[in-house]
Parts: sequence; C-alpha cells; structure tokens
Amino acid sequence: MGRSPKTFENYSRHLAAMTLHFKCLPTELDAEQVKDYLYLLQQRSPTPSQTYFKHTVYGLRFMLKTEGLPYLFLHLPTIKKKKNFL
Repeated sequence: MGRSPKTFENYSRHLAAMTLHFKCLPTELDAEQVKDYLYLLQQRSPTPSQTYFKHTVYGLRFMLKTEGLPYLFLHLPTIKKKKNFL
C-alpha cells in the first residue's frame, strides 16, 4: 500500500490509544464520539501536537479503508497540506 512498516506502527498505536479510551473498537464508534475524541486531543495540552492529531486521523482513514467503509462513516476532518515556499 505504499507505506512503511513504521507508518503502520504509528497508525496502530494511535488507534490502540483510541480503543483504550473508549473501551471498544473505533469501528463501533459513531461520528460524534470520534469528533469529541479528536477535540480532546487538541485540548489536552497547552501546545497540542498536530502530528499526533494527524496520525490519529490518518490511522482512522486507513482503518476505514481496510474495513471497506467510506470516510464519511466517521465524518473525519480534512487535513490541509502545508505549502512550503522556498
């Protein structure tokens, strides 16, 4: 699928954290629970890690794709790519 083993490891780690938080699989959650969790990630520290947030969203997208579910299943946010100007 064009991703390194470390990428899969990171996705798995973030999905595992979400599973432990809710005590159920992410596919068993509704869109509102996912939205609340992502908001919690943004609010839990004075300087929220955008990387942690992004890896959680990308992990959820990968999980949905693996399960054959559309991205709209969990209403995941879009993440805009940052343009680097040299």
